[in-house]
Amino acid sequence: MALSNKQTNYHFHYSILVNNTQEKVWNFLTNVERWKEWDTALQSSTLSEHFGLGAKGILIPKKGPKLTFYISKIIPDTSYTFVTKMPVGTLEIKRTLKNKANQIEFTDDIRFTGFLKRVFGLMLGGGFKKVLPEVMQNFKELAEQE
Repeated sequence: MALSNKQTNYHFHYSILVNNTQEKVWNFLTNVERWKEWDTALQSSTLSEHFGLGAKGILIPKKGPKLTFYISKIIPDTSYTFVTKMPVGTLEIKRTLKNKANQIEFTDDIRFTGFLKRVFGLMLGGGFKKVLPEVMQNFKELAEQE
């Protein structure tokens, strides 16, 4: 699926269909240590505790500083949101699974919030938006092998 023209650099999403069960896709999606396998911008990702509401972790991107995050919302087997604090705002990534005609639709929704959201969108969002289709395709290929 393509990115919509109505999306901005500070709020955008992308969806892809995955051929596997929702349970297997969810288990792969919530395995934080494996995020680097499909997210080409990540060097590593770790979680300090069991995946769940309030769990904290660390992202080390290939470019840029180490980031801490926490799981702010979760609907088991369906969606979760993780948040990284930024100056005067946050980066929120919501990942959702939806059953669609014997396939699972995976949506990655990325949003910068706060006073500087447009600035962060200009600085970071365009790059995220550009690699998102490749990242999602990587996810699809790996999740279908689970």
